[in-house]
Amino acid sequence: MMPKTTRALRLPVHLVLLAVLATLIPLVIGAQASAAPPQPVSPSFSRAIEGYSTYQEQQFCSPVNRPGAEKLAGLIRATYGSDESIGIARNSCSSTSEHNEGRAVDWMVDSTTKAGMNKANAFLDWLLAPDEFGNKHAMARRLGVMYIIFNRRIWRAYDPGWGTYSGVNPHTDHIHISLSYDGSTGRTSYWKGKPLGSACTTGALTMAAPPVETDPMRYVPVAPTRLASTEAGTGMLSGPCRLVNGSGRRVDVQVTGAGPVPGRGVAAVALNVAMRRPNWSANLTAGPAGGQIPSVTRVSAAQNKISSASMVLPVGADGKVSFFTSFGATDLAVSVVGYYVDPNAPLSLRRKIASDGGDQFDSVRPRRVAALSLGATGRQKVTVAGAAGTDPASSSAVVSVTVAGGEGRGSLYAYPAGGNRPKVALLSYGRGATTVQTSVPVGRGGAITVENDGSKGREVAVDIVGAYEPAALSGGRSLGLRARPAKVVDTASDLQLSNFGGGTTKDFSVADAVPRGTDTVLLQVTAKRAKDVEALTFWRPGSSRPDTVDLSVAPGRTVTGTVVAGVGDGRTVRMRNNGAGSVDVQITVLGSFR
Repeated sequence: MMPKTTRALRLPVHLVLLAVLATLIPLVIGAQASAAPPQPVSPSFSRAIEGYSTYQEQQFCSPVNRPGAEKLAGLIRATYGSDESIGIARNSCSSTSEHNEGRAVDWMVDSTTKAGMNKANAFLDWLLAPDEFGNKHAMARRLGVMYIIFNRRIWRAYDPGWGTYSGVNPHTDHIHISLSYDGSTGRTSYWKGKPLGSACTTGALTMAAPPVETDPMRYVPVAPTRLASTEAGTGMLSGPCRLVNGSGRRVDVQVTGAGPVPGRGVAAVALNVAMRRPNWSANLTAGPAGGQIPSVTRVSAAQNKISSASMVLPVGADGKVSFFTSFGATDLAVSVVGYYVDPNAPLSLRRKIASDGGDQFDSVRPRRVAALSLGATGRQKVTVAGAAGTDPASSSAVVSVTVAGGEGRGSLYAYPAGGNRPKVALLSYGRGATTVQTSVPVGRGGAITVENDGSKGREVAVDIVGAYEPAALSGGRSLGLRARPAKVVDTASDLQLSNFGGGTTKDFSVADAVPRGTDTVLLQVTAKRAKDVEALTFWRPGSSRPDTVDLSVAPGRTVTGTVVAGVGDGRTVRMRNNGAGSVDVQITVLGSFR
């Protein structure tokens, strides 16, 4: 018997496809639901890493998004989606919060949902995991995280580990991340691959600081020479480091017996000093090592910016000078451009230093000697010896160099014509106008070379205010420093002057700060709270106003620098605000030429 055959049941094709899809859809949905949230991609690092952040409570009301916070927000959005809701700065300065300084991030993540918790845990696990070198909490340290609050818990870098958070806001709907001041810069090792420097150390001084030399001193110009760089470790005890604010924290720089400066017979040094990329806006003070440090701002710099200024400092203990920052941490670069011979040193030593004992200063009516249009790498010679009434035999010129505002960034150099460009820039500039007054040695043909090294071209003005000339010539003066600098003007506190508005010309007295017979005065000028782009000019009363600039400042900036100005009858000085808005000015007398 033949077996029975059975006919297969035939279903329509569309029903078969629907049945297959019905079995696949739950699998796809399940796979999506179980997929772990992503984690940020970590760059490659070396073993070197930042230490744990200390607790750094809000100090200022400055609700502006900081670079580190913005970069962290960008990292989160790049990982989890561009629509992630994130807040940074907020103006609620009546209460303490790093949001008020723009260095705290609030990322809206809901802890009451499984998806929210999974996303939060994925990010926090990445942030607090050890790295391949065994560094604990690696990414938090590399980003400069100070503390984290989420879902009633807090993680502290200054006491590593999670604990219960009992604040009023339980932070169940967002992750709060506060950054240290270093973290707020956006220049920590996560972003730059290299940790920011630790605090510089200083050795004990072996002698007391000598008294500040107040008798007139003759000057010896030198080619700009770098004496110290915290970033490179040059002149530092323990390699690369940073100048950090705090009790006893300072940087000492050897100036006598260093570079072109003799080891003996030097009473003061002329320096060009740059604050380089501080982790917060700060001011630099300086003075003789082991001696009294005047509370005079020598350089001011904003976060992540570079600002430089010239200064004359008395030599302190062990032939050193000391530097202090008002807040946070900063890199420092110190270069010498000349030195002053001790007038009380033996005559034989003074003549050994310079055959005529050094140069004397000849003050002239300030005059613009060059208006240059320099390309990105352009340079041009400027004749200064013999200009504006200076002697053709002048050894160095005191000039104010102004880089006009514009696009791009760069450095400007000024050096003797015919010589090689030094490694040390006169100034670094950004978009705003920048002015530095300094002494530049004269080269071939009585000229100096001004050279740009920037991303784009800039307009540059060179103004001469005086020159150093051989002592054998008549009519010169020598610089005597004050034992203690004397503040003579503070418009903010109505000291002598107030309301220094745009287009205003005012005279101020230095009679209580300089002796009779003073021809020219050395000032430290600080300008801040400018309402517009301002340019300040100083000159001797009784003479016509020069077309020169001694200091430039823009809104939101604090700028300080030395200014050499002529003194008129009654020991007064005249100044003008060439801008359209008001500006606060502080003026301190450092010394006088007589």
